[in-house]
Amino acid sequence: MKKVLIIFGSKSDEKVYNKIADSLRKEKVDFELRVSSAHKTPEDVEKTLQNDYAVVIAGAGLAAHLPGVVAAKVIRPVIGVPCEGNYQGLDALLAIAQMPPGVPALAVGVNKADIAAENCAKMLKKYESITLIGDKENEAVRKAVETLKKFNVTYVFGDKPNTKTVNIEFTYFDEPVEKKDELIIYCPMLLKEDDKAESALNFLKHSNHGLWVGVNNGVNAAVAAVEILNIDNEYEESLISYRRELGKKVLEANK
Repeated sequence: MKKVLIIFGSKSDEKVYNKIADSLRKEKVDFELRVSSAHKTPEDVEKTLQNDYAVVIAGAGLAAHLPGVVAAKVIRPVIGVPCEGNYQGLDALLAIAQMPPGVPALAVGVNKADIAAENCAKMLKKYESITLIGDKENEAVRKAVETLKKFNVTYVFGDKPNTKTVNIEFTYFDEPVEKKDELIIYCPMLLKEDDKAESALNFLKHSNHGLWVGVNNGVNAAVAAVEILNIDNEYEESLISYRRELGKKVLEANK
């Protein structure tokens, strides 16, 4: 089994990353711990990521770019841990969760080291399929389905999480989100009329458990689920090809 990488941007975050390390030791998960900054030591981050890890747990505070930078360079699941600085860590949480479609980082709540370690251990199991929990007519759900079809992934719709699958649950912030034992990627939903700055506080409130992608980002929920399924490299080539196509579309703007 490949190692897990724990990488954090500053020694000031040691209370968080040491707790993750302690939790993984209890789970008997082999890991490597490194302190390296996306802004101050980008070459070291690049060098570290040349190794092939099963899962990366990346954390930072303030702008919290490290998890996103890591996610852009690997096709393994990336768990992003926002560390509290200003705004009760809201800026870090949004920086991690609100990644562009196609390049996901799975955010946990602010300083939630235990949730990061718990979900990392779950990701090291082999899953064969995905369960979608949400309205089939919703745009974010449709985009998730379209993305899963690109990878020829087996998926089903259900009304509750399944312990044998990776679960994607689409939820509104006005609904109670109960903590569950299954591996769940939450995709928060916002209606256009509710898409205001104040709504970010609901994100902060609800993300005290589970893994979260950005608002209405069904694409990232789906891609992250495929990265989890890729534990044995089954989707390696497809994920590499998918990333290349994303890059080509960006560069076409220069023509």
